[in-house]
Amino acid sequence: MKKLLIINILLLFIFTSFTNAQSKNPDDIIKNLKKEFEKVKNYQVNVKIKVDATMIKMPEMKAEFYFKQPDKTFVKSTSFAMIPKQGVNFSPVSYLKGEYTAVFARNENVNGRELSVVKIIPNKEDNEILLTTMWVDQVKNVIRKIESTTKENGTFNVEFNFDENLDYPLPSNIIFSFNLNKIGLQAKLEDKLKRKKGKRDISGMKGKVVLTYSDYKVNTNLPDSLFITKNDE
Repeated sequence: MKKLLIINILLLFIFTSFTNAQSKNPDDIIKNLKKEFEKVKNYQVNVKIKVDATMIKMPEMKAEFYFKQPDKTFVKSTSFAMIPKQGVNFSPVSYLKGEYTAVFARNENVNGRELSVVKIIPNKEDNEILLTTMWVDQVKNVIRKIESTTKENGTFNVEFNFDENLDYPLPSNIIFSFNLNKIGLQAKLEDKLKRKKGKRDISGMKGKVVLTYSDYKVNTNLPDSLFITKNDE
């Protein structure tokens, strides 16, 4: 019994020390996120996109997505134009643009993980984003969840899932939850529904967009010319 008690005390001490070792400084948390992602100089990946919404049936879409530091992106697909390309860019930097104030809110246990909740408040009043809340895994230095509140487009949520054996902070799956008119699909879907059953308003319809990533190729020699669009020429 004494041995068991000693073991339990040691385990409690280790767990408490680990929890307390996690930073509560929001600037340090963000710095570590960026540092971890800087290991990814560039990558290309196959993406499958599935739209899940009531009354809407859409075929699964496929695309190839390319990224190069610091913010170059390119999407290769005929059908992928329906989804904004920023929707697949999960770089932490993409959520931390402009001047902002970061505030540590709390630690929260989510699915057995101790996550740090950090709130990002833009300093400029003309910013479309009012508030972004991040659930950060400080063990892996990745974002597990994001909730953003905008001025005109309401609130949307993003969940990030990772292959725990992956060497880089790149997700295997992302789930967006929001209104369909907030992701650039409303006009196309309303036109489709209009042809079938007359004009219908789907502006308040909620749904999910699930993106599944496979066959990552990381830190290869992607040429800058790949990311040059006609507008840049």
